[in-house]
Amino acid sequence: MNRRVVVPALLACAAPWLCGCQATDAIVDYFGPHADPTLTSLAHDASADAHALQELDPDAASLRAQHADELYSEIERLCGRDEEGHVPRSCEVNREGEAYEATDAAAVLAAASSSIEEQLDAVSPESRPLLVAQAIAMEARSTDEPGAVPELTEDDADLATELLDWEYRQVYALDFARSYVTPDVEELVDERLALHENRVLALQEAVAKIGPVPQPAAAYTSTSGELPVDAASARAFLDDVAHSDTVTWASAASQEVPDQAAPNAEWRSWLISVAAQSHRISAA
Repeated sequence: MNRRVVVPALLACAAPWLCGCQATDAIVDYFGPHADPTLTSLAHDASADAHALQELDPDAASLRAQHADELYSEIERLCGRDEEGHVPRSCEVNREGEAYEATDAAAVLAAASSSIEEQLDAVSPESRPLLVAQAIAMEARSTDEPGAVPELTEDDADLATELLDWEYRQVYALDFARSYVTPDVEELVDERLALHENRVLALQEAVAKIGPVPQPAAAYTSTSGELPVDAASARAFLDDVAHSDTVTWASAASQEVPDQAAPNAEWRSWLISVAAQSHRISAA
């Protein structure tokens, strides 16, 4: 008995309109790389937000337009380019989001940030830092402060302990800098010290529920350059400390969850909120 051979129409070119360049294009469209659906959806949302916020809040609209550009660029980066530098036809996407009217810019950004957080595990780990950075930038525009540390799992223990040690270092650095700042800057340092001391207490309480709580060392070397030696270097040092703090917490929120574990979404959301808090301080 003869086996029936099925030849795909795209390859057989039985129809004249599929021959030549058109057939090649059709094959590329079918078999070529395709835009990440999650990134595409988020990019469309960002484009729609930017349009809706144009009159309501130009700064927020500009932020969301930037996010859209970043997401479309990330889509193209993942798809790759041909020898002539062009993105494959199969990866081309419509850059218009679905139009809508906005009445509250803060609500738009809050919803966008929540949407990003909910879809972080749907994108590749290499795209996650971009999405986390966007969520942080939007949450930083809010005045909301991080709440209590959520319940941690055993898989969160190492990161939580590392962050606790980081906060010990921040307290030491700020306390050291306070000895050199001018009187008009002392209040600023005290506010930041109180913030980091609160983080220390919150992390100590959370870590204690899952394991031993490390204690601070007697002294630390600086992770933000040389320790200050006078008022001028102390003021610059404060800016470096604030920047490195934002980077550290953003990096923590972007870390990949172990393969064996389900992601602790509440913990990651808390990390993003702390990074947003640091972002506000750094930008002030």
